[in-house]
Amino acid sequence: MRKIIYSLLGVAFLFSACEDRLDIEQKGVISFDSFYKTDDDAQNALNNLYQSFCLNIAGNEGVYVALPVLLAEAGDDMLAAGNMYGDNDFGAQINEFRYDSQNEVIKNTYWGLYGVIYDCNLILDNIEPTTSIKKRVCAEARTLRAWSHMMLAIAWDCPPLVDHILNPSDKPANNAVEGGHNGLLEWCAIEAEAAVADLDERESPSDKVGASKVTKGFALTVAGKARLFKGDYAGAKANLEQVITSKKYELVPTERWPNLFHASGDLCEEMIFQANAIENAAVGDWSNKIQRTSWMWIQFWNWRTDKLATKPSFIGPDGWGGHSIRADFAERMLANDGNSPRRKATFLTGDEFLYEMDWNGTKGENLTRAELEKSPKIGIKDPTGLYGFAGYFANKFVAWPEDNEKGWYGFKNLTIFRYAEVLLMYAEACAQTSDPNGLGLKCLQDIQKRAGSAHLSTELTMQEVKNEKSYEMWLEAVRFPDMVRWGDTDGVVNNGKNIPTTYDAFFTKNEPIHRLYVETSNPNKGQTGFVKGKHEYFAYPFAATSINPNLKQNPSGE
Repeated sequence: MRKIIYSLLGVAFLFSACEDRLDIEQKGVISFDSFYKTDDDAQNALNNLYQSFCLNIAGNEGVYVALPVLLAEAGDDMLAAGNMYGDNDFGAQINEFRYDSQNEVIKNTYWGLYGVIYDCNLILDNIEPTTSIKKRVCAEARTLRAWSHMMLAIAWDCPPLVDHILNPSDKPANNAVEGGHNGLLEWCAIEAEAAVADLDERESPSDKVGASKVTKGFALTVAGKARLFKGDYAGAKANLEQVITSKKYELVPTERWPNLFHASGDLCEEMIFQANAIENAAVGDWSNKIQRTSWMWIQFWNWRTDKLATKPSFIGPDGWGGHSIRADFAERMLANDGNSPRRKATFLTGDEFLYEMDWNGTKGENLTRAELEKSPKIGIKDPTGLYGFAGYFANKFVAWPEDNEKGWYGFKNLTIFRYAEVLLMYAEACAQTSDPNGLGLKCLQDIQKRAGSAHLSTELTMQEVKNEKSYEMWLEAVRFPDMVRWGDTDGVVNNGKNIPTTYDAFFTKNEPIHRLYVETSNPNKGQTGFVKGKHEYFAYPFAATSINPNLKQNPSGE
């Protein structure tokens, strides 16, 4: 047993005669050397790993979840918004490419991923896979370690490969795997593939437990994505096709597409893996539950309802307006999807915002369109407008009342993979190689049909896949990495310039009916926008480079 030694500087001599009385065995603690021996020990260590995943990946901050913010904010399809310039600056720095190595979202994402890796290595360094349970536990840890390294490679290019518990004196350099970035992705794929045999398979699309733990389907998805990102399209096809043909996952029907992003969609048939925020009922919200998810995410993603005439009735709590949708992207999706259920669940037009949703101020009054046009109970009342909004209203992650727990905060599982992404990745791999049996085109069309899109692809091309993936996966932490690997970064070179604000002329200009209009401003004084050769990968956090001289900084942090 480890010992507890009490030492009081300055008066230690008073205790010298009683030293033996203070050499006390710590009670109720299992020593490190005695743990990791039994199947129960292995399962308990795995439970700790899932807790670590919730804390480090789905939690991070009370206001936001770092990983999706980091990978979504830098895309060409959204804007960082807020109350005014300077509000939500941790996200705006990323969106406008004016971040540095001390940006808090970058730091929290980086340390969160390595936090998961540490707990994976605790299992893999100490548990011998001598029983079926221990083999499964090690396979789940191996897969989560591979996923974490894959996300680090996607965001930071060549981060350190940490496949064991480090000593305090260790200072790992940027990934030394042969082949650099692609070599690390290959390592991730091999690790995930090697784990498949010892993993459980999801029982069926209705198996909720199977969507909240590492399964064969999750490992194959990790391997498939790693191979896709390194350009091994044949290998990606082989992995992803196994997920598709397993029949353990299904697309939800069209009418339930919006639910995927709310509590009612948690652990449904489309989810391959979610960080499950549900906790033991005996554990209090403030003692553990809020640490397992970003409990204030509903405020971060919701509109600033305090600036509206009244509150839209479908929204849960008031919001901080942390994001909005770019007008050019919204217009592309509108032209592609028309009035599809997916499009309307992704964003609303100005007309839909004013006249097609229920406002608390007019609910039950059965007003005509002409009466609504003159009503002071709808629209954007605040004279400062909605900063960062470009005339369209992001709808996908705006929290519903069902997401609102106990009046003002909520808990929603963080989705790591859903089946739609698997279908789109498989379609891409086929577009890059061949589609002899037509499964790649079918996967693409299945996504479009489910969306209710006005556009249905008749052939499988990379452009068709790129377009569809941008619409289906908007704001799901895939767009910016896709842009980088495809070389499609022209759309973000002017980020941070001509920032829009949406106003309502009914209130700002005393016009007789509501009219939304957009004005732009340029509050940024320095360099903004994506620079090729600099911003493909994020800066390593100063908190890491300052203590590790062997970690070479990326150009974006220099």
